Amino acid sequence: MVPIYPLPGDLWYAFRQGDEAAFQQIYRLYARDLLNYGYKVTNDVPLIEDSIHDLFIELWQSRANLSDTDSIRFYLFRSLRNKINKTRNRDLFFQASDIDQIQMPIDDFIIENQLIEHERVEQVHRQLQKSYGLLTPRQQEALNLRFYQHFSNDEIARIMGVNYQSACRFIYSALKTLREAVRILSFWPLWVGLEGLFKHIQP
Repeated sequence: MVPIYPLPGDLWYAFRQGDEAAFQQIYRLYARDLLNYGYKVTNDVPLIEDSIHDLFIELWQSRANLSDTDSIRFYLFRSLRNKINKTRNRDLFFQASDIDQIQMPIDDFIIENQLIEHERVEQVHRQLQKSYGLLTPRQQEALNLRFYQHFSNDEIARIMGVNYQSACRFIYSALKTLREAVRILSFWPLWVGLEGLFKHIQP
């Protein structure tokens, strides 16, 4: 379906003016991403679904009072995280999501692995999944926001409610753990790939 409003700024403006079609387009564009992100914040599925539902209801009800935004997606992600945090009435150290339920696409951490035979790649996958499961919830969330939702480090810091250095540290330390898991297996082509990714995001 061709977007009714191809530019985010026009879409957000139309929504704030009460255009129901614009509101529906925002929901279609971002609801699935919000659901996927919710799984990285908590493993409480009913809480995630209720929070997204309430978020869109509140958006529509308060549309006339909303301010401009440079990124609808960023606004929604940060709003959802704040809503889950408020509903659970606890600090920012969320529960770790179950690695089997998340099914984190670990392949995305592996660069240029086409030269590695299938059996060895599977071994790397298993080791990375094990290492990923040992990361803190905030490290997992930061990695998801950086590499699967493609937010910048500055945006990650604002979404997670921490300073820029802390956001970088979450990503830096998490990738260091994953890199070490690959190094232990002595898969040097994979090591080079992870090192490149590591250098790209370190503060």
